[in-house]
Amino acid sequence: MKMPRLPVTHVLLSLLVVVLAGLAWWAGPPAARAAAAPNVALIPVSGIVSTQPESVAFSGQAQVSSELVLDTSKFNLPPAVILTIDLSNVSGTGSSTGAKYVAGGNGTNVYRRLVSAATVEITFPFSRGTTMSMSSARSGVATFALSFDMSTGAITKGTANIASPAFPY
Repeated sequence: MKMPRLPVTHVLLSLLVVVLAGLAWWAGPPAARAAAAPNVALIPVSGIVSTQPESVAFSGQAQVSSELVLDTSKFNLPPAVILTIDLSNVSGTGSSTGAKYVAGGNGTNVYRRLVSAATVEITFPFSRGTTMSMSSARSGVATFALSFDMSTGAITKGTANIASPAFPY
């Protein structure tokens, strides 16, 4: 009695389905972001960057958005927030010339574990004039002290200071 043979393609296709099903089971559901839109906070910013050829006094409002991230994977990581920091409404004035300066680094993303209070520090470029020029950019540091709502990830309170980098270029 002769046994019918399965075509090789059927065997390979079945094997592929089993492997993919195993990988899907092992990986579990992907990490998911919360369904809510990011929360936005306007935070007053001020400070001086001491640099050559002149120090620059900055002031304005940073727009900081906060998005809650919940991990629903098998790793079950603690809640986190993705912060997006926009310094487009922060400008500076030169101490000796009175020249206008513009801050860059708009849309800087920072990922942090969700805690009730955190300090976030970013380095940002700035240049003389009303538009950002990377060819003549210098750098400053913005430090944010933020408080968060632990259930939504929203910023409940914030302050910010601008200063010179610890190790200027």
